[in-house]
Amino acid sequence: MLIGPVTRDTIVKGGSSCHSVGGAVYHQSNVLSSLGIDTTGVITISADDKELLNFLPEDIKVLPVFVPQTMEFENIYPNHDLNHRIQKAKVPKNPIKPENILRVDLKFFDAVLLCPLSPYDIPLKTLRYLSEFQIPIYLGAQGYLRQVKNGQIFLEPWEDFKEFLGYVKLLFLDEIEARIILGTKLFELRQIAEKLTSFGPEEVIITRGDRGAFIYSRITGGSYEIPAFPPKNIYDPTGLGDTFMAAYAAEKLQTSDPEKCGIFASMASSLKLEIRGSFRGKRELIYSRIKRYI
Repeated sequence: MLIGPVTRDTIVKGGSSCHSVGGAVYHQSNVLSSLGIDTTGVITISADDKELLNFLPEDIKVLPVFVPQTMEFENIYPNHDLNHRIQKAKVPKNPIKPENILRVDLKFFDAVLLCPLSPYDIPLKTLRYLSEFQIPIYLGAQGYLRQVKNGQIFLEPWEDFKEFLGYVKLLFLDEIEARIILGTKLFELRQIAEKLTSFGPEEVIITRGDRGAFIYSRITGGSYEIPAFPPKNIYDPTGLGDTFMAAYAAEKLQTSDPEKCGIFASMASSLKLEIRGSFRGKRELIYSRIKRYI
C-alpha cells in the first residue's frame, strides 16, 4: 500500500518547462505496477484535480482522500548536474488520518510505503494506527524534513523523528537528509545509519545520486556500498529517489538480502533516467542489465 499526496508538477530543464503529475506515490505506483505488484494507493488530491488520478496505472487500486488544495511543486534543474535540483512548492496541510484508511483491510498487505512530501502529510497517529496491524512500514523521510517559506523549500532537523522511527522497519532518505536528520556532528554515513537504526528501523537506505547508495542493516550488522549504474542516456531525473524506494521494496518480496535489493533498485533508477516520466520497465529487464555489470 502507498500513502501520500499526488502533486501538480512543473519541470524546468535545459531552458524549457513542462507540466506533469508528480509525487512519490505517482512514481512509485508506476514502478510497482511495472513489476507486477498488486498495489493500493491512499492518495490526497483536490476534487478539482481528480483527473490527475487518470495518469496512475490502471491496475492500481486508488482510494482518494479529497482535500481543498492539491500540492504543487516546481523542480528546476539549472545544469547537467543531476544532484543539483532547486525546488519550489505550494504545500497545503492535507493530513492522511486513520479514519481515511478505515475502509482498507490492512491484514492482506505485505508492506506499506509512506510517502510524505511535507511534515503534515502523514501524522504520528496514522503510523500508530498502521502499526497495530503488524505490517512492515517503509518510510521515505524527505517530507518530514521539508519546510517551505515564500515558496522556497529548505531542510531542517526533524524534531520528533525518534517517535516516528519506532514504528518504521525500512528508512529511506538521501545523503543531505541523512546529514541533517539527527542534528548532530556525525559525518560518516555508517555512524548516522547505525544511530538511526537504534530508534527502530532494521535498515537505513541512503541514496547518493550518481554515487549510488549506502545501506546499513541492523539485522546483518553489515553495511553495503551500492554502485550507480551508468544509463545509456540521461533524459529525466525527476522521481529517481522514489523509483529507488519502490524497486527496493518490490525486491524485498524476493529476497531479504539488502545488497541484492540495493543493486536491483539502483539499476531500476538507471533505467528510469533513460526515459521521460516514471519507470516502466519489467523485472526481467532489470535482471538482464544487472548481469552486464555483475
